[in-house]
Amino acid sequence: MTTTLSTEIGPLTALRDEWLMHSMLKRVGDLPETVFLPLLRVVTDDRDAVEKNWAALVSERRRRRGLFESPRRSWQRQYRQFVRELEWTSTELLRILPWPAVEELVSDAVAGRLRGWLRLLLPVFNVVPWIPKALYPTVLDLGVSVSTFLVGPIHRTGTEPDGTLVYEIPECAMHTCVSPDTAQDASCRMGCKAACEKVFHAGGPMPLEFDPHLPGLGCTLRVRTAH
Repeated sequence: MTTTLSTEIGPLTALRDEWLMHSMLKRVGDLPETVFLPLLRVVTDDRDAVEKNWAALVSERRRRRGLFESPRRSWQRQYRQFVRELEWTSTELLRILPWPAVEELVSDAVAGRLRGWLRLLLPVFNVVPWIPKALYPTVLDLGVSVSTFLVGPIHRTGTEPDGTLVYEIPECAMHTCVSPDTAQDASCRMGCKAACEKVFHAGGPMPLEFDPHLPGLGCTLRVRTAH
């Protein structure tokens, strides 16, 4: 049986998503410019090209929602610019450095900032192992539904024998905010999957595992029970 957590974006949800996005980007949004770009400047053989391409990329700078800009449009603009900067800096670093090195850099940086953003909420997850079995799926559905501001519509599609809850993300917003048909490979695998799995790691109270369907736009999320 499929449980739909989010299928439509109403006015209140749009406002919530915009607020969550703005709040998160206050923590992680500067990483491409303040961490990844400086490293790229050091390791590149063509710094002039790096500066030129970066200037073109950030020509539309982030700004607060204008008076006549809808929350949905503001959310998409903020998310798109961050993903574009993250994807570009990560991809350019991959031209010079091996994947494991870039993945460690990006995922460690994003995970560290996410822990800071979630510092007041992370202790709450310690109660997850104590949730009664009968209520576990419903409570986790509620928690996972908050992530729709990052991934878009998400559906619970099943439960594995060990109690793992399986969710499907048909078309992740990390991809679609930039392009309706092109995956943001490095951002997805490094900035989302690897980083989030470090925050919600196997030894924690709510281990997460992401299985991106690259080069497609979807993903399978597994919420495992704590050991």
